[in-house]
Amino acid sequence: MENILGFGKRLVVWMSGCPFRCDGCIVPHLQNLNIGKEYEDFYKKIEPLLDKIDGITFSGGEPLFQADELLKLLKRLPNLDKMLFTGYYYNELNEMQRECFDMFDLVIEGRFEKEKMGDFLWRGSSNQIFSSPTGKYNDILDKLYKAKSAGIEVVVKENEFIFYGIPTKNNEIEKIKKELSLRGFLF
Repeated sequence: MENILGFGKRLVVWMSGCPFRCDGCIVPHLQNLNIGKEYEDFYKKIEPLLDKIDGITFSGGEPLFQADELLKLLKRLPNLDKMLFTGYYYNELNEMQRECFDMFDLVIEGRFEKEKMGDFLWRGSSNQIFSSPTGKYNDILDKLYKAKSAGIEVVVKENEFIFYGIPTKNNEIEKIKKELSLRGFLF
């Protein structure tokens, strides 16, 4: 997947567990902390991919909700571009969460607010802000605010559809599913 959830060819990691329960969350099943893989099993699965990608993006759920596991993973990653979607703002973080946060090149901070949805690059709602803790993207942060959505990518894997990206309108994914259903696809 390229540029949908970060710059270049990326691995996107969805972590489970979220304390926020935002209205309109696009992956509500990931709010449950008790799903997913254990850290070591997960790392073994992604390790062969790490030299084939430009960067890694963490989303959720809420990645910083599992800061201890995230920190272990971040310390083992090569010099990949690192991006984070988090519902937290920096001033809400504890010490371990800040340690994780500070390792990211680009962060989208703030809880999703359904009534503030729009056509924004990598932000679900207008209240969310960009930051570059490592400083890598400080020179382009203003441009990112002006950029339009990278869109949604639909991937067919075996007998299921997987949607990647940030919806720009309420029910956008449901509308895509409806259109595909009219063309004979089952969900």
